[in-house]
Order: sequence, then structure tokens, then C-alpha cells
Amino acid sequence: MTACAMLLAGCGGSDAESSRPNGDSIEEHEEVQVGLSAAQIREAMPDGDMLPDGVGGISRPDTFEGQEAGEKCRTETGTACSGVVASGLHAYTTYPGEGDIFWTAFTFDTAENAQVAWKGMVTGKRKGDESDDLKELKVSVHADEVNAYCFPPAYDYSSGKDMKFHDAKVMMRIGGTVVLLVGYDMPDFKVIQELATGAADRVTKVAQGKNPDA
Repeated sequence: MTACAMLLAGCGGSDAESSRPNGDSIEEHEEVQVGLSAAQIREAMPDGDMLPDGVGGISRPDTFEGQEAGEKCRTETGTACSGVVASGLHAYTTYPGEGDIFWTAFTFDTAENAQVAWKGMVTGKRKGDESDDLKELKVSVHADEVNAYCFPPAYDYSSGKDMKFHDAKVMMRIGGTVVLLVGYDMPDFKVIQELATGAADRVTKVAQGKNPDA
């Protein structure tokens, strides 16, 4: 079952907003389908009017199946990706500024196989980004498992603009689907927090056979 999970505040939000650790479930939801197809992954991608303020699509969405999906999954998760069915990729720009957010999803034949890949992804990404500056990022999403973190805002003096840039990663598992959001040079953390909320909702609706735009 999917659940509404909220993360500890660190870079985004205040501690008063959430005191739950990564992945704690606080609300149950309907059963969701596993093994979403490439077409269903494309349907679940946030796009157009469904994007939050400050986010715009900058690439043509791609989906993959078979060996190509497996290769992309292994690269991102560091696991064998047993049972992977399909994958999808979309890129967004953030504004003001010239930041980017990359949306990647992998679907599996069982929730258990998705969980193995999700855990491998979390371990690998956190190890690769290990730093004393790493902070938990607060997100509110309907997901079985979620892990998100960020770095303190930094100035990019080379840009000549008086603005801070924000980097963060959000990793979610919704049934048999794993979603990764990676944001660079964002104007704030709100854009990736809101995109994560919408991304999880869309996957859930598609997995339940519902219209994600409704």
C-alpha cells in the first residue's frame, strides 16, 4: 500500500512542520498496480500545466524498455535491477535562474524488486554525496518509502547575480515504481518539494487506473 510520508526538516521547511523520520507512513491509500509500462510511465510524467510554479519542461520525455531500461536502472541504483519493466526520463528548468531538475523513474514486476532497487539507490546516492553539510529535506508525498536530502544554499559568484543556488535529491518508491528527482542550482527548495508531491501523486493515479490530470 502507498502511504503519505513526510521527512524531517533540514534545508526546506521548519522542524514544526514535520517530526517524522524518513519513510514513516501516516496515511493508507488504495492498492496500486506494479509493472507499469513505458506508456504508463510517460503518462505519469509531470508536464505542462501540471508543473509547479518555477518549473518548466526543457526536454522531450524519453521512455525505455528491456535491456536499455535495465542499463539505466543499474547505473542509477547500483543494483542488478531484477524485474525492471520500463524506465522514463524528463528534464526541467527552474526559474528565476538557470537551474535544472531531472526526473527519472523505473518500474518493476513486484514491489519487492522495486524496494531492493530503491534501497540500493538511497545507499549509493547518499554515500556519493556524503558530507557534513548534507541535510534532510522535508517533502510531503504519497509513497511507500521516501528519502530526500539537500545541501545548504550557496552563492554562484560567477553568475554575477545576487542569488542563492540550491541542490537536492528526492528518492521515492510508490508500489512497484521508483522515482528519482535530482535538482541543481535551483532558486529554492520549494520547486523540487512541490514537484515531488505532484510526481508521486501522478504515479499513484496511473497505477490505480485513474487519469493523472484529473
